[in-house]
Amino acid sequence: MNTLNQHKLYLLGSDEKISELSNKESAVILAVSDSHGRPEILKTILKEFGPKADALVFCGDGIEDLNKILNEDFIPSVVALVHGNGDESTMKLIVNKAYDIYSEIKVPAAVNFNAAGTNILVTHGHMFGVYYGTAGLENHAKETGASLVFYGHSHIADISEQSGFTFINPGSCSLPRQGLPPSFAVIKTAGSKRPECTFYEIKVSLSEGFKFVPFSPALRHW
Repeated sequence: MNTLNQHKLYLLGSDEKISELSNKESAVILAVSDSHGRPEILKTILKEFGPKADALVFCGDGIEDLNKILNEDFIPSVVALVHGNGDESTMKLIVNKAYDIYSEIKVPAAVNFNAAGTNILVTHGHMFGVYYGTAGLENHAKETGASLVFYGHSHIADISEQSGFTFINPGSCSLPRQGLPPSFAVIKTAGSKRPECTFYEIKVSLSEGFKFVPFSPALRHW
């Protein structure tokens, strides 16, 4: 990414790139969550999909995993990250490990930003009762003016629409639940149009390493 400075909106990225993201005709967002101590999985996902994305959304529970790779050149130029119930609310961002240079940044419980005219809310979900549905998320989205909401916490990949809001959980990239595979999501936004979301299953084999295969979480729910 161009800069690791923290913006006033708590985003990581330069003012220029954040403004460009807002003004694009369409934007590609890579959404990942709940890595829980598996930075190698995050790195593999980002190496493959990061260069193609306009923004990275990380929905918490693995902030230190992400921190280990944030200075890599495959990270998108805008990053929206929030802390989960297993994360700290601040972290020492690694600027130059060789010279022991760090920059302390705040990791909020929720963050709002705009991508291609779409107002977006990102949060982990543990403070909004996501185990019991999206009503809490919907109320907060109304307060912030967001129409697209990213969340994690449940470790269950899912997309739902209600009352004009779209809720996307990319699932856990390391510890999925309900028989679902490890996963993440790639989303295309364009103003008031319905977001286009593709979920990717993470497969691992000794011969081929990591493979990413599109799948429908709706077909895997019990």
